[in-house]
Amino acid sequence: MAMATSSWEQIRDAKKAEQAARIPAAWKLKEFPSEETRDLRSYAKTSGILSGRELEITDVDASTLVEKLASGTYTAVEVVTAYCKRAAIAQQLTNCLTEIAFAEAINTAKSLDEHYKASGKVVGPLHGLPMTFKECFNLKGYDSSNAYVSKAFSPVDYDAYLVEIVKKAGAVPIAKTNVPQTMLVAEAENNLFGRTKNPIVAQLTSGGSSGGEGVVVAYHGSAIGIGTDVGGSIRIPSAANGVYGYKPTFGILPMLKYANSTHAGLNTGIPAVCGPIARSVKDLKLLTQIVRNEKPWLTDPSIIPYVFEHGVQDRKPIVGVIYQSDTLTPHPPIRRALHETVEKLKAAGLEVKEFIPPSFAAINEVTRQLFTLDGLSYAKRVLSESGEPPVASVRSIGFWDLPAKTSEENWAWNAKKQNFQKEMLDKWTTAGVDIVLCPAGAHTALRPREWTNDSYTVTWNAMDYPAVIVPVSHVDPAKDLKDSLEKPLSIMDVEFYAKYDPELMAGAPISLQLVGPRLGDEQLLQDVELIDSIIKQ
Repeated sequence: MAMATSSWEQIRDAKKAEQAARIPAAWKLKEFPSEETRDLRSYAKTSGILSGRELEITDVDASTLVEKLASGTYTAVEVVTAYCKRAAIAQQLTNCLTEIAFAEAINTAKSLDEHYKASGKVVGPLHGLPMTFKECFNLKGYDSSNAYVSKAFSPVDYDAYLVEIVKKAGAVPIAKTNVPQTMLVAEAENNLFGRTKNPIVAQLTSGGSSGGEGVVVAYHGSAIGIGTDVGGSIRIPSAANGVYGYKPTFGILPMLKYANSTHAGLNTGIPAVCGPIARSVKDLKLLTQIVRNEKPWLTDPSIIPYVFEHGVQDRKPIVGVIYQSDTLTPHPPIRRALHETVEKLKAAGLEVKEFIPPSFAAINEVTRQLFTLDGLSYAKRVLSESGEPPVASVRSIGFWDLPAKTSEENWAWNAKKQNFQKEMLDKWTTAGVDIVLCPAGAHTALRPREWTNDSYTVTWNAMDYPAVIVPVSHVDPAKDLKDSLEKPLSIMDVEFYAKYDPELMAGAPISLQLVGPRLGDEQLLQDVELIDSIIKQ
């Protein structure tokens, strides 16, 4: 382990210096916004770092980009360079990246262009597509620290299996992205890299744990990002940053050879999954289908074969709506978005009915206990190796002091989870719904370190149901007036409802969540594409 004799602060400073050195001088910002600046996205255009053509390249979604690369409209070098530049600006303004691989990415793009020039063909369906990966994905030649100081400066010598697949398809990794310490927090904050800002309203959280990924995609510094999700870690940052995110059923996409942030092989009963974060539903489908086409079940024993390969129905799904759970009352912007979306769906001829799920509060308690089976002993040990302290956002979630569980307690909590799975299945079947529409959280992005309840997302991890985040609107203080909580559900509900500030949150993305039945991923993505088109009308 490198730099073992240094203090954790010295290691942090060396890592930040390494990051800065990997951004070319010509891509460095000459002016920085004040702390009061809200929307940071305009700097991509005003900095002068990107040309007009590069701005054009970075402002189209991945599905369009691969078509233009295949036709020769764009070269791989100009696409990868444009995205590296925009990611560099995002990094300087929001602190969203961890490992920066710009130089290697541009060299890879040159090789792709040489292949295209010689053969007239792309190397695969993602030829020249710039991609980013959450810090926990191994990328050969770079650290996989998972934001632990003690694991810095120890580059790995192999790629994660998913990275192998997309590289084979022609994708070009350009960077890895920031995460929270422990990866169990809806934030992206740690001692090694710092905290990531929201690029749309800089005073709000980026979400987490795939917070850096949500930010760089929202900033158009990545064509498609890959995150992971065990409690909302793809969906919360997608919602907070106004992009699309897909949490699959376990066994759809491979996580083989990724860098686990807890005990390797620790079975909590709620398995982590990985999935894409992107700028359109079409992009989510593109990435997922390309990976599934590689038959990853022949390499990764956890992957379920053939469940994504039977085709889908063109249909108008029956939509169940969860207007609020028994944990937190949705803020005015979320309520408005739900009601406006329901009216649009009805006007388009879809059947919509209210859906009453099992207790989110009770499910949330089960997940809290299952996430801490070891009392976070791994995280505590790895922190102690460098002497770094737990950061504020880790302390605030209430996991840090939960005790380790005995084997009998483990079995009991998993039995409770299975009982809730049965209850959810029965309610779903009885209601006769195809998919469920619900909030991604009771609120939009909050102030940093304040998104401490994940009940609207972690429920679906415990059920192992696939879910997709769709951005639908933005907070408008004229429409989303602050009001009083009529029927508080709990003291926690009162505390969270008081966090709504229409002026602070003005312009923040409002996103909703669409959920399908277990292993119904392919049909869910098809249904979400239809619903997204209706919402956007």
